[in-house]
Amino acid sequence: MIAALFALQQAFEDLVVRGLRSSGPDDVRRLQAIGEDFGRAGAGYIADLVGKLVHLVREADSEAPRALLRAQTAMRVFERVLSLDAAVEALAGEHGGDAAATEPAREPPPLPDKKALVPVLEELAGLVEGLVGSGLTTASAATKQKLDASFKEASRLKLLRLATSLRYVGDELARFLAESEHFSARRLAFFLNRTWLISRGLLEAIAEDDRPALARLLLASAPQPVKSLKLAMIGVQKRALLDGSAAFEFRFRTLADDSGIPRGTRLVWSCVFGAKKGVPAEAFLHLPQAQKFTPKILLDAKQLVVTDAAVALDDAGGRLMLGPKSTVTQGAPVAITPELVHWDPKRAVERIRRHRISPLDLEVELQEEIVVEGWELGAPGDNPFRPEQRVFPVRAGGLELDAVVSSGPDGETLGAALNAFRREAKQGPPRPPLFGLVHYEMGRLVFQPLTALAPTGPVHLMISNDKIDLASLMKTMDFTS
Repeated sequence: MIAALFALQQAFEDLVVRGLRSSGPDDVRRLQAIGEDFGRAGAGYIADLVGKLVHLVREADSEAPRALLRAQTAMRVFERVLSLDAAVEALAGEHGGDAAATEPAREPPPLPDKKALVPVLEELAGLVEGLVGSGLTTASAATKQKLDASFKEASRLKLLRLATSLRYVGDELARFLAESEHFSARRLAFFLNRTWLISRGLLEAIAEDDRPALARLLLASAPQPVKSLKLAMIGVQKRALLDGSAAFEFRFRTLADDSGIPRGTRLVWSCVFGAKKGVPAEAFLHLPQAQKFTPKILLDAKQLVVTDAAVALDDAGGRLMLGPKSTVTQGAPVAITPELVHWDPKRAVERIRRHRISPLDLEVELQEEIVVEGWELGAPGDNPFRPEQRVFPVRAGGLELDAVVSSGPDGETLGAALNAFRREAKQGPPRPPLFGLVHYEMGRLVFQPLTALAPTGPVHLMISNDKIDLASLMKTMDFTS
């Protein structure tokens, strides 16, 4: 079934890029065969939707784009159900978890004037349906300008979830028009569908005055001001693209009950840097932030004191937000103890069971911070579902994880670290516990190792130890571009 799901996903991606009106007999036969596979496997609902899409494409019906987007939506939900069921089965074991609980109700943020909002949403949904019908081969700079205008309007109306999806669609369209090797049909198809779902969903929720639906679609939470926080940095995730841009996501634990935030709360802070060709990603960590600290100080095993910030909490922890008046300073050395990084599989199972599955889900939205001990590492192989990744099989107790390593620049340091672990003699010292992130995708537990919790202190596996000549670097970087 996973193979059929992946084949259907690829077929949808090809149709979105090519456009339904440009699809040929071979495309239709391929889609029909995949739909029949779902029917034989007992997934009749998916098979029926695919069958209807095949019929509409053959008839060149104007409803075909909506049918594709509906089928893509159902496929997405089906994948999430399969993956989360597999995750519960893998994680539960002796840790069981309680019966499914209801997700806490959200109160939707105030909406702008609905009369002004409705035409914007209708135009956006129509724009997506038009793109799916015609494909990217007819797209132009004018199409990109129209998407950019829609992004700005969604941002102005504070529809931030919708604006984020539009930004990703615009980015992928720009890559396609530039014939960039970084273009991803997978990202384009996903975020086009997400934009359409949010637009159509909001229109329906507004028409029916369905406030719970509005809250789920807007997914907004009000940040909580915090006067002071004491933090320990546990791990950092690096993303570096071939165009020279980079992003870092730092993961913390609170060390005290401060400003209404309990001790042990998981917090995340992110920083993003624009493209600078030929600059190693770690070099950006030496650049001062608006709050007059350099992110490289976060890598030291020292207590961090943050003042005048805000925290947006969720069921996994929260996101740390720094403002113009925020400060970040170092304190005394801090030990990364098991108490700080303890992982409770039962809590993960309960969180999955509470979760209300939605086609808007990102795989990483349910990710968990975990610690694995006594682990074994297999030889790397290709990821059948993500060609841009390599997979190291990890076994820890009864768990089987796919440790993923990017084949791009952000995977070089991590890949070298994992291969070094594999070369260690079996009679050598025990491998240190690994801290990282796990999410659930295509029926597998996907693991992103971040930190080796060595006795001498944490080793950040994605961060290179290469020396950076900052003086020379500053001379070569053009900050006006």
